[in-house]
Formats: sequence, C-alpha cells, structure tokens
Amino acid sequence: MNRRRKFLLASVLALQNSSFIYPSCHKCLSRIIVVSKRSYCPKCGSAGESGNANYRYKLSLKVAESNKLYVITVFGSCLDTFFGLTATGLHRILKTNLDKVQKPISTYSNALSTKEKPKH
Repeated sequence: MNRRRKFLLASVLALQNSSFIYPSCHKCLSRIIVVSKRSYCPKCGSAGESGNANYRYKLSLKVAESNKLYVITVFGSCLDTFFGLTATGLHRILKTNLDKVQKPISTYSNALSTKEKPKH
C-alpha cells in the first residue's frame, strides 16, 4: 500500500457504495463478522460481543478532476471531522433512530388489529 499522502482537487460525481460505516476489529481495524450477539475477526481471530464493536468509516467516491475520472476510498478517523462525530457515534444514532421509526409502525398495526380495520 502506498503511504504517501496525495491531494486531489476534484468534484464528487457519485458515492460508490451506500454502506459507509462498518464494524471493525479492536486489534487490527479490519471488518468483523457479526453473528447474533458475537463478533469475529477473520484476519486476526479476535472475538467479542457484537454490542461492543467499534465502527469505522469507509467512503468510496467517484470523482472528476479536469478530464480524468478517479475512484477513491477514504478510511477511518479522518472522516470524523467531515461527519462531525465518530463512526461508532453515528452508528448509535442511526440505530436509535431506526428503532424509533420502527416502533410507531408496530404500534399502529397493533391499534388496527384491536379496532375495526379500515375498509378500502
């Protein structure tokens, strides 16, 4: 892997992948496999509880500079400033909001099942 830093002034054309955070290993920062309430790192063999997983950013972009197209991927904590919080913090917010969105739907469905269902 090239460790030299390169700067590119370009326009973002598209996100390459809609999944921009991933659960990562505490030891080697690789993507971990989460099954039920356990997690496992295939790279270093580390295991743990999935609730304690750290998350990292991985943002893949298609960009254009003058007449050249590039696909770039930006990893890790350098994106904390861009998003305004860590990937783990963002994951918690997204998970909490998803839970809030799903609960009213089930409450509405329970209310319909106890009352007369609307006729269409």
